[in-house]
Amino acid sequence: MISFELRILLAFLVALFSALFVIPKLANIARSIGLIDRPDSRKVHLEPRPLVGGIGMVIAATFSSMLFVDLKGLRGLFLGLAVLLFVGFLDDFRQLDARRKFLAQLGAAVLMMYFSKVFLVSFGDLLGLGAIVLPDSDLLIWAVTIFCLVGVINAINMIDGLDGLAGGISFIAFLAFGLHASFADARVLMLLNLAFAGAVLGFLRYNWSPARVFMGDAGSLCLGFTLGFMAIAMSQGEDAVFSPVVPLLILAVPISDTLTVMGKRIIRGRGLFLPDRYHFHHILMRCGMVREKAVMTILGISLLLSGITIFVPFYQPPEWMLFGVYVFYFGGYVVTSQFIVSMMKHGLKDPSYQENDGKREERGRMIIGSWVRILLKGLDYAKILRKDVRYEISLQMRCRLADGQTVIEGWIENVSRHGCMAMVPDLKELQQHIGLELILPLDHELHIVSIEAEHIWFNEEVNGRYHGFHFLEIEQNEQEIFYDFLTRCRRHKKKQ
Repeated sequence: MISFELRILLAFLVALFSALFVIPKLANIARSIGLIDRPDSRKVHLEPRPLVGGIGMVIAATFSSMLFVDLKGLRGLFLGLAVLLFVGFLDDFRQLDARRKFLAQLGAAVLMMYFSKVFLVSFGDLLGLGAIVLPDSDLLIWAVTIFCLVGVINAINMIDGLDGLAGGISFIAFLAFGLHASFADARVLMLLNLAFAGAVLGFLRYNWSPARVFMGDAGSLCLGFTLGFMAIAMSQGEDAVFSPVVPLLILAVPISDTLTVMGKRIIRGRGLFLPDRYHFHHILMRCGMVREKAVMTILGISLLLSGITIFVPFYQPPEWMLFGVYVFYFGGYVVTSQFIVSMMKHGLKDPSYQENDGKREERGRMIIGSWVRILLKGLDYAKILRKDVRYEISLQMRCRLADGQTVIEGWIENVSRHGCMAMVPDLKELQQHIGLELILPLDHELHIVSIEAEHIWFNEEVNGRYHGFHFLEIEQNEQEIFYDFLTRCRRHKKKQ
């Protein structure tokens, strides 16, 4: 008989090494049958990638759970996983429409509730006025449970936009849920969370930038479903591990991102499930962050908020206070993302924005700075935003593609020490690395400065095709010329 302490270790390690073993095998099969994700204008990767990470994770987590977890009462969870894994596979392979995927999520939720008897009944004391409990109506309880569960599923699905992002958020969440289960001596749930955490960590070995494998919809749907199950099962009933507001904080990043993006789509009159590039990670990249930095920043926020909940069993703060932390984060997230988008929008359409509305921009910087410094203390994010001052300017440039022969003309709209935004109408695809030639007017002469850059985003606007570049390498003598040019831009701006 294996001791429980050893089962804790084995549940994690077996899932980890199972994922490490099975995912490369599945990737080879995926390439042979065409189960790959091809790049397009909305995505940031440049090469096709196998879409089998999710299948590998579910196989690894299920295998470990069968060995070390008492599966009594978990039939609904694994039946729902089977449905979503199958539908996710079909979607990755043949692109199902949103209605069919929604019906699959609905079916998985019903299976979970019917067989595992997991329902959302109470939201806890969110306002300090007493617990918010649903009326004793089966129809209402089923409807609210389905709504919240499907919401979490889509939150994880929608945030899966950069290498390691959805997997990293899920790994942090499973570890946080597992720690809370250990505090409450909920052994089955602890082992189950550790099994999924191990499987996700094994997947991240192949999904961390630069990714070799993607999880696909099969993975994001299954991870979202499992996290939603944990959030409800661990927060409801007499044997609840924590209050309902705790999973709200643990999953705050994907939930807030989804609520904000959905709100923007409603305002713009777009379909709720039509993909776009307005997620927070896209916004950070437009602001000049490289992909890895954007991922680490978002994972840092998730780790911070999840870490706050770890102290809840020891200090037992009131639930309304924890809900206030979430509201504070959500407000900061909305203000931050909206400010960045607004700044870029005005920068695109009105080069005189900074000149005419300098005071407004300065107020915006003060607001964003205060929110970001509080929310992301220790992540160096505020420093990044503060030091990367951009200058609105019309500057001729040339893009030299990787083949060394193709040269495309364009115009820089704004520039900083670390990158630039430019209108390049004839550049129609993302380039992993690109050579830029900036034509700088200095002392009545034109100086050509060559810079190696990363092409991090591009966006179609009514008046042109705009691109974002992050500078990687510049020769020392040309760097001095470039910095001298920026110094003059700064002085000119101050005079204005």
